[in-house]
Amino acid sequence: MRTHGRPSDKRVVMTSPNSGARLPATSLLRLLSVLLLAGMAARCASHSAPPHPFPRPSSPDQTLTLRVEVGTGHNPRVRSIPLEEYVRGSVPAEMPLGPDDAVAGRLARLQAILARTYALASRGRHQHEGFDLCSSTHCQVYVPAANQTTAVARLVAAAVADTRGIIISSGNGPIEALFHADCGGHTSSATAVWGGPAPEYLSGGPDSFCLTEKRDDWRLDLTRDHLRRILNSATDTTVGRRLDSVVVAHRDAAGRATHVELRGTERRRVRAVRFRAVLAQQLGARAFRSTLFRVAATPAGFEFTGQGFGHGVGLCQTGAIVQARTGSTVEQILAHYYPGAWLETYPPSLTND
Repeated sequence: MRTHGRPSDKRVVMTSPNSGARLPATSLLRLLSVLLLAGMAARCASHSAPPHPFPRPSSPDQTLTLRVEVGTGHNPRVRSIPLEEYVRGSVPAEMPLGPDDAVAGRLARLQAILARTYALASRGRHQHEGFDLCSSTHCQVYVPAANQTTAVARLVAAAVADTRGIIISSGNGPIEALFHADCGGHTSSATAVWGGPAPEYLSGGPDSFCLTEKRDDWRLDLTRDHLRRILNSATDTTVGRRLDSVVVAHRDAAGRATHVELRGTERRRVRAVRFRAVLAQQLGARAFRSTLFRVAATPAGFEFTGQGFGHGVGLCQTGAIVQARTGSTVEQILAHYYPGAWLETYPPSLTND
């Protein structure tokens, strides 16, 4: 588990919509001085640019390159892509921006920070294959910016420039900025979903914002033999020549299945995320959308019904969209899903004096 080191003074503290902004006591005198200078400047000029909401890197031309496997299927190729160009390609591929320019701009800035943070924290994930990141949902979806419409490209480019170099941190560099489409009303702890220790900012909790959206519940019916053949396609879920039952053996605080027991010729107990992955590999991600599901035996086989879409850890994009529509800032949205983390420049030394 990562420890929470004390942040430097050059940071933006993220606060929830219902909390007041926090200010280090040592900064009070500095704040009074800034206010005095601001008042003097206002008398000298009738028009001035508003202060930038994010910390800014002092060396904006400094870039970092990622090796990304672009494309899927039989002819993927590895490209060396500057970090900020990679972020431009990932933002609209991962976040639905919508027609409202103000909301879309806020969501684009939010996703730019997420994409940059995730890329830096996950760099080298495919090192054994000769590249850093893939361009599928296994890492982050990436589509070259050249494939974007003019309007989307312009909006995303502005959002990426506005947040250039900004990441989410908890004191040890970029956090594991996990996100998913729809939590179904409650995010889960990374420990509950995958096991092992997890940072506090991925502890999960209720998401009332997500619940305000119309629920997109899902259902999947499979015959007993069809499900048996799917399970037999992977060594760790193989049940043999007979499948008798599928039982949710344990759920977490969010109601997600954490373990599933498969009973047949062979008996298996597997993590629910693995069970979902095996089915999704054969049927597609939209067929079996989450581990927030129930299962019932039918005369023909099994009926699965569930809510949400994705693993349920970290930021819920459905809830984030609702918050953006109601005027929440990027900092407030991030604070809701990654409590205890804050925004800073990357690397930390690239800050204004």
